[in-house]
Amino acid sequence: MPSNGHKKLEALKDDAAQELREFGREVRHKANDAKKDVVGKLYDVAETIRREVRESKAGREARRSADNVAHSLERAAHYINRHSFEDMGEDVEKIVRRPPVRIVLIALVLGIVVGLILRNSNRRLEVRGDVEIKP
Repeated sequence: MPSNGHKKLEALKDDAAQELREFGREVRHKANDAKKDVVGKLYDVAETIRREVRESKAGREARRSADNVAHSLERAAHYINRHSFEDMGEDVEKIVRRPPVRIVLIALVLGIVVGLILRNSNRRLEVRGDVEIKP
């Protein structure tokens, strides 16, 4: 017959397992919320890129390039929305094993695009009509 100490140890083990399961559910819930936010922001940035190019009356080539970037952001949003964290982790692992030049170039292009968007947003904030607004 198990001793009283053994029963307490089993109860502690069960409590710890339950707490760990609850923590896991909470982390998964927060991660899914963050995933939804990222997807929404990617779609918003894609739309902003298209709108900015349209409003700037840029040339055909600039519009085509902006549309390609926006389309890529939408594809990324769709991918994130459709895949689990485990699937994405496996895909990242496959990509990391490839030669790094392509990854660096993609990161560079994305950095430039985001920088241009932020710079244009700041310019619109600086002057609106005759009133100067500082961010």
